[in-house]
Formats: sequence, C-alpha cells, structure tokens
Amino acid sequence: MIELSSISVNETYRKKWNVSQNDFVFITKGGELVCDTLYRVGGFGANITDDYFMLLKNVEAFYPDNITKEKDKKPHLESRWAILDKNGIEKVEFEPFQSPYLVKDSCLYSINSNYYNIETGEFYCYSSHAMVTTEFVFLENRYDKDESKRGVMKINKKDGSWELFK
Repeated sequence: MIELSSISVNETYRKKWNVSQNDFVFITKGGELVCDTLYRVGGFGANITDDYFMLLKNVEAFYPDNITKEKDKKPHLESRWAILDKNGIEKVEFEPFQSPYLVKDSCLYSINSNYYNIETGEFYCYSSHAMVTTEFVFLENRYDKDESKRGVMKINKKDGSWELFK
C-alpha cells in the first residue's frame, strides 16, 4: 500500500524556487519512492486508500512579466491538482487554478460541469444536474450538440460504461 511521506526541502532549492511551504510529501511504497514529484495535500485531505484521490502537484514554473518583472521572484512552485490511483500513479493533471471534482468511489471526475472518465479520458457530457447512487452517476445531458446523446446518462461508477435514457 502507498503512503504519503513528509519531506523537508533543502534551503538551496527553497531559495532558488521561492518556496515558503513546509507541507510537501512524496509518494512511497514500502519505504521506496514511487516517483520524485513534490505533492501537497489539499485543504480537504486525500484518502489514499480510495481507488482515486487528488493531491496538489508542484511544478517548477516562472511568473510572466505581468505578475513580476523581478528576475529573482519569477521562479516558483506552481500548484496543480492531480488525480492519482491507489498505486500512486498520476492519471490526470489539471491546469493551474482549475478546480476538479472527483466523484466519490468512481472512475469519474468533473471540471466546469464537464464529466470525464479518469482512465480513458472519455468525455461524457456537460451537466449541471447530477445524481449519484452507490453504483451509478446519472447526468442530465440536455444540450449536447450530438442530439443522439441527449437525455439522461446512467454511468457505472466502477467501469465508466453508460447507457442513455431519452
């Protein structure tokens, strides 16, 4: 089983990338590093025993001139949400400032009311109305450009298969 292992970032790296946070973690399994990506646990925590969970991935980046023109302040660690599986394998990475929603106990996520499959990347539909049961997610797909997909989509939470009710 994977673990989130706290780490300390050395002072040279902290200075170079203007790092002020102290809550970084690595993903480990049996004491061995799974990958060398710096993550942070977001505000709602992460249940790493779930099939999928989210962490904040930290990526080395540079601020554009409209944020700062001072060269020494441009480097920073940019936080991006990432969805990982129970083995610590990153499945989806989001752009900065995007706020994805992970549908609990499923292989689905949404971003801006657009629903996707974590494993395949399949886009299901845009829906502002969703109902979730223990086995399925029901999405009202009223405005799809493809009229043959309009109706209510019943999506299996475990495998992402779906059927449409007109």
